[in-house]
Amino acid sequence: NFLFFVKNLRQEERSEHPQASTQEPDSNSKIITPHPPGSVPSPERGSDFTSNIMNFGRQMSKRLSENDGPPPGSGALVEAIDHEKDDDIVTGGGIELTTRTGHARLKDVIDIPEEDILREINREFPKADTLPNAYAVIQTCLSSPEGGKYEGAGYSVGDWVEIQGPDTKWRLATVRRIIKQAPDEWDWNDEDNIGKEPNWEFYYNCGEQRMLEEEYLRSPKEGLMRIFGRRPWVWQSYALLRYENFVRFQANHENDFDEVDAQEYARQLWTEWLENERNGDFKAVYDDVGEIGQQELLEHILSPFIDIDDVTETENGTWDFDDENISAFTYLAVLGTGALIPLICLTMQIAIPLLLFQNAKAGRLGLPGSHEGSGYEAIDSILTCSPGTYSNFGDDSTDQAGFNTRNGKIMSTLVVIFYLFQVVPDTMHSFFNTAGTADTSYSKIMSMRKMVWDQGDDYIGQMIGYKLDLYMNTVFECFLYSLNLFIIYNTNDILDVILNALAIEFVHQLDEGFRASSWWDGNDRAIQAGVVELIIQKTLSLNMLKDYKRFANWIGEDEEKVKAACGGEGECLYNRKLALSDNEKVEFMNGDEAWEWRCAEAAKKLGRKFAIEEYEKPFSYFGFEGKLYEVLTGRNDLAYFNKLESFRVWSRWEQVLFMAAIPGKETWDEGAKEELEKVESNLETTFANHNVIAGTSPMWAFTVEVFEVLTFLYTWRSVKTCFKNKNYVAMVFRLLDGSFNWVCYFFQLAFPFLTLFLLGYFAKCY
Repeated sequence: NFLFFVKNLRQEERSEHPQASTQEPDSNSKIITPHPPGSVPSPERGSDFTSNIMNFGRQMSKRLSENDGPPPGSGALVEAIDHEKDDDIVTGGGIELTTRTGHARLKDVIDIPEEDILREINREFPKADTLPNAYAVIQTCLSSPEGGKYEGAGYSVGDWVEIQGPDTKWRLATVRRIIKQAPDEWDWNDEDNIGKEPNWEFYYNCGEQRMLEEEYLRSPKEGLMRIFGRRPWVWQSYALLRYENFVRFQANHENDFDEVDAQEYARQLWTEWLENERNGDFKAVYDDVGEIGQQELLEHILSPFIDIDDVTETENGTWDFDDENISAFTYLAVLGTGALIPLICLTMQIAIPLLLFQNAKAGRLGLPGSHEGSGYEAIDSILTCSPGTYSNFGDDSTDQAGFNTRNGKIMSTLVVIFYLFQVVPDTMHSFFNTAGTADTSYSKIMSMRKMVWDQGDDYIGQMIGYKLDLYMNTVFECFLYSLNLFIIYNTNDILDVILNALAIEFVHQLDEGFRASSWWDGNDRAIQAGVVELIIQKTLSLNMLKDYKRFANWIGEDEEKVKAACGGEGECLYNRKLALSDNEKVEFMNGDEAWEWRCAEAAKKLGRKFAIEEYEKPFSYFGFEGKLYEVLTGRNDLAYFNKLESFRVWSRWEQVLFMAAIPGKETWDEGAKEELEKVESNLETTFANHNVIAGTSPMWAFTVEVFEVLTFLYTWRSVKTCFKNKNYVAMVFRLLDGSFNWVCYFFQLAFPFLTLFLLGYFAKCY
């Protein structure tokens, strides 16, 4: 505020004394540095304090003018509104709005024509039904960002980009605003920084998301595929399988998943693939698009490896595996093994409430017409709102808090009020969190599990664990609290009410309690490894890789050509026998892998146990059933980082890696602009990662999911996916799940209304 005051004072001085305004300050005059807030400047610092202040003002005013605007020394956020060149508006003209302090150059704001402001608002806040076209998504991948005030930003206002939400999903959205800020460590008051520019940080408002860092933005997949074709995504699938084959679950080993830099490993594979002589047609297009297009493609293709590094970098990453919502069921949902403890948990969580319910039914013996053991007394009391023969209400001489007493009615009503304002919001938040749309580590896991479920690529153990985790954190919670209200209604002793409530809380936290035990997964390595596997699983489309027809359609090639590359088999890139053979062939290894394989073979001949453990990838399991499965069948595809073993058909991958067609330049350059602008993303032909209905809002996505579950659209789509994948066991599982899922969602949504009804019911009938 002081700097703005001095600058305005200097401008007034210039207007009153035009000649004096061009004079430089006296070189001998002393400049007073600004004092911290609350301090008092001492007159002894200069012979003429007022003169020194004015000299300081002149110096700062000059520096402000040279820097084209005030530095946000007071922490103000300076944003520039860019306008197209007009009569009085110059591009990058610096119409500055200091949004946090409210300061702006009023005269400049008044002079802006209304049509320019309307255009600016329309650009930042477009209509909700604005849809991307093919030309727009292509241009984001190729064009340089605008300069001016946003020099250094990766994207421009109006670009269509993909943003990663808290649920890890990428969604297509438009950049509405760019915010430019100095880093937190930059000190505007440091004399060494005067006249210098900081390394600006840029944040983006995209769709309904605000203040997104650039790492959560990338170019649209739709645009990149229209330029480069599907070939880079074929390589991505191959690279993920190579990574899964390379890393191991072996603490303190250099190839342990927690030690390997996934991005660096993938970049080496990318360079080898890019420079391969069979990839000449792709390399030509890659070189032609220039550095921007190359960078956008590589960043997009490496995104799953970036996510993997984020999981393994626990100190600097965004994952918190101490999330209290991660339970024993979550482990089964992610890893597909370790079912014993979850099943014990499930048994206890069902049996204990049933025993409490059975005990509570006899709580109102003595009602007219009831008799012990009939089970009629509790139901009769609920339906008739009859308090029974207990009648102390209105007797001020008693302190009893039982049936039909003043204290009893007050106590039970207060419990329902607590439920209404504490338990109901908690259950709804848990519902939202479990659906995979919240910004928590548990919600991210559930979001990725839902992606795998929607693709129909999960195993039977994962399916059971996922649904148990979903149900036990949604409808089961509502069921428990409803049961507790029933118990309270049928309990004639305040101490029993408290004890029963504690029992319900114990049951509620049972699955999380097992997981929190130090012997379960004390260092979180098991769940970390499971999430890494889940990232690979959700990125790959496993059922498509098994079907040569679907794979051929995906890469845009002739079915017979793809089938021939897959050895004439319908399973295409899936064959366990061939995978085991190819994985032992040196020609399909890189130098490091070949060295480790040869050393492992030599160690086996010499019988050196520790050498074998060093050079050969061990098979580790979570839970006993994986090892039992290996003993019974001789297969180890339930081990960490070995679940995709049957897809390691490297000889077939060598055939299809360079097969996908590359689009001609004439299909995406400026000459095709008119035709491309006619191609829009809509409900019939939706662009990749574009949600036409929900947009970028997690809440809208959650609302759409609830609607689809209650109308059975979600079940129908899941069943169709399994039928297309020829996974008939999963199809039956999803049919049964659809009905139960409907009941769960309905009860979850009805629970708040039930609690509200019981507020009045308890006051009258307890």
